[in-house]
Amino acid sequence: MGTNRTRVGIKEVAAAAGVSVTTVSHALNNKGRLPEATRQRVRAIADQLGYKPNATARNLVVGRTGLIGLVVSQHGGPPFAVTDFAYFGQLMLAASTAAIGEGYALVLAPADGALAPQGGIAVDGAIIVDPVRDDPLVSALGRAGITVVTTGRMLGDDRSCWVDNDHIAGTRSMLDHLQRCGAERIALMTSPLEISYTFDVERAYREWCASERVEPIVKAPELGLSERAGYAAAGELLSLPEPPDAIFATYDRLAYGTLMAAEARGVRVPDDLLLATTATESQAPEQARPALTTLNLNPEEIGRAAASLLIALLDDEEPARHVVVPHRVVVRSSTRRKR
Repeated sequence: MGTNRTRVGIKEVAAAAGVSVTTVSHALNNKGRLPEATRQRVRAIADQLGYKPNATARNLVVGRTGLIGLVVSQHGGPPFAVTDFAYFGQLMLAASTAAIGEGYALVLAPADGALAPQGGIAVDGAIIVDPVRDDPLVSALGRAGITVVTTGRMLGDDRSCWVDNDHIAGTRSMLDHLQRCGAERIALMTSPLEISYTFDVERAYREWCASERVEPIVKAPELGLSERAGYAAAGELLSLPEPPDAIFATYDRLAYGTLMAAEARGVRVPDDLLLATTATESQAPEQARPALTTLNLNPEEIGRAAASLLIALLDDEEPARHVVVPHRVVVRSSTRRKR
């Protein structure tokens, strides 16, 4: 049988410490002219009692809104629906949960300037997902003094705070897997967006091809990141005089389009063509026919880490400015050839 626990408030801390409520407030918020010994004693008693400051009251004291903005950057490429990608949904949910746990609310905003300093939503900080090189929103928020954390690096900016995967290592892991499965001509189907993810993946792919002394085959769909785009791009790859015997697609919807293109041409996956992509732990890759081998980038951990990093910066802490989240190759039927 559970026990009811009464929330410890500032009055309880004051009573236990034998001081006034004002003294407790000053001690916990680093205000007023208190002896350091008193400040430390009050903080220790608050910790012992399990005191958690009210988020709304805290924000009023320090002049904050209690809001964190989150934007998926779409500058520099064709627009796409964020909700069509499980990756973004899982990242946002995890970031929102982590923010709520620290007394903040996450505001999902479009990439059209809804968080712009003039006339936009007032936020304490912002998470920008997949910023492009010299991203105008990141620059505008920075000029306005708003703290920004990105998921994915902003190319050309070594001063920014970011959370990301090691896409160089992840790409090599997947290419090595495809090679072990018998692939000799591996094509890369990638996005033309200039973000750190696609930049790193293509760089790793070309370096891997050079080290293996094989011809690089890179195809960037012209129709965005949809199944239709993947279908068209795969059709061109499979129509080459020497078509690839494996394709690594940087987005799962491109891979689903590739599956349809292969079926339409009588190309069997995995017997004639190995296929792999990046995805999440959603059911979609498992439900594809055949089930898709994926490079799981762990978007939940990326979202949690981004929110935690941003809040630490807002609280004037000094966390590590760069956080690398591990990846994992998940092998399924699309790369398992019959022996």
